[in-house]
Amino acid sequence: MRELVVATPVDAVEFNDVYRNTTGSAGYMACNNIYNRVVLNEWYDINPHADLATHWECLDGARRWRFHLNHAARWQDGVPVTAHDVAYTHSHAKKMGYTGSMFLDDVEQIVEVDKHTVDYHLSAPNSGFLVMLGNFIFAHILPAHLYEGTDWATNPHNFKPVGSGPFRLVDWIPGDKVVMEAVKDHWGPKPEFDRLILKIVPDRDECVRMVARGEAHVVPQDTLTKDRLHLLDGATHAELVTFEGPGMALLDFNHSRELWKDERVRRAIAHAVDRTPIEALADPGISRAWDHYLLGSTEWAFNPDAKAPAHDMDKAEELLNEAGVTRDASGQRGALKMFYMDTFHGHRPLAQIISDSLGQLGFEVTFEGLTSVDWAAQVRDAHDFDLIIVGGSMAPDPEITRTKYSSGGKNNMAGHNNPDVDAAYAAARSATTLAERGKHYKQLQHVWARDTEWVPLFWYGMYFPRTTNHFGFSDQLGWSVPWWHWGRVRPVN
Repeated sequence: MRELVVATPVDAVEFNDVYRNTTGSAGYMACNNIYNRVVLNEWYDINPHADLATHWECLDGARRWRFHLNHAARWQDGVPVTAHDVAYTHSHAKKMGYTGSMFLDDVEQIVEVDKHTVDYHLSAPNSGFLVMLGNFIFAHILPAHLYEGTDWATNPHNFKPVGSGPFRLVDWIPGDKVVMEAVKDHWGPKPEFDRLILKIVPDRDECVRMVARGEAHVVPQDTLTKDRLHLLDGATHAELVTFEGPGMALLDFNHSRELWKDERVRRAIAHAVDRTPIEALADPGISRAWDHYLLGSTEWAFNPDAKAPAHDMDKAEELLNEAGVTRDASGQRGALKMFYMDTFHGHRPLAQIISDSLGQLGFEVTFEGLTSVDWAAQVRDAHDFDLIIVGGSMAPDPEITRTKYSSGGKNNMAGHNNPDVDAAYAAARSATTLAERGKHYKQLQHVWARDTEWVPLFWYGMYFPRTTNHFGFSDQLGWSVPWWHWGRVRPVN
């Protein structure tokens, strides 16, 4: 039996990310192989690729998008995939406010035109709609015949998923492994492997060593960091694939709290950030300390003049005093709680650097890494934090950032509420050419920098240790499949 083994440090929670997102978990990765999306957009390609939809049309000046579904598509129980599955999944997710609704806030109605054609009617033109629909796994489509009329929170198929993808779940042993088997009669490209195993290994170092020893074929994003590259020394059947990342790590404020409503306070914190120790974390050509508000790789939308305030502790002190945030008799200004998502292991040293910098200003900063589930409860739902270090994609289209930074964004966990930001996003969505959209995104970055909405820290890199004896990973297929999809990987020897 041919097996593909992925060593990953984070166990599954469940297998329905359209209901509840569990970024970076084994369940998240499994969903990329069990389910399909309507279309696919990966980080390094702005052009959409077919998934459940074979082709699509932009209608009514980008106010309506029509998708034509593959007539051959089947659920793993043999039931055909139809327009009703698509319309039900996204309509219900939007109605209930589930994670799958994150990029659907401008969708007014989803109409089943016929059995294999579906229309998304938008409240306003959105030229970036395809990238919103295809960039993340929580846009995947669920089988309506197994979910309709049920409470998604308790539906048993969250743990026994029936997808339309090339692998089906056959076993999950918590703390040990997730086992999937190839769908032999799959309607799309058929896997070359009989079994796909996600081996749960909490020690990230050991995950990498398993690839070096030939016991695993690949590890996922955020498992390996620059300081541990030596773990691959001596590997004879493994390679390290590196890429300049599709996003950045940044420091964000809880804008709903009075302290952070004063732009002077936010700017003071930005002035306190010293990028010299951050640069020590960088890997030339792959990652770097970053003070711009968009990645330079998104050339059509990048504003080189929009930068965070330079490191200046005297100016930071001056701004805090001016805003009335003064030191007490002991020299302290107060206590702050800062969180990062533990899945993004490289955020921990950034949290330490920020804590040290703010300590010089008289703030006592405590920080903690949270699981994706705890992050959702503490940060996204309860908004119980002062500062967060957030990672996230900004490529291939800045439209995907709107959910976090517009006032009505479904993932606006930091409480952003800036009319000029909203206006820039709206103008970019309505524009019909890339050049015109880029102009509005450059204005967006200007506003972010002017108002110190958040603080850019680090343009991160990507490290993928993987076997040299296989072919069919996302970068080898022109980004036409997701990073965490292994249905096209095949042995070459």
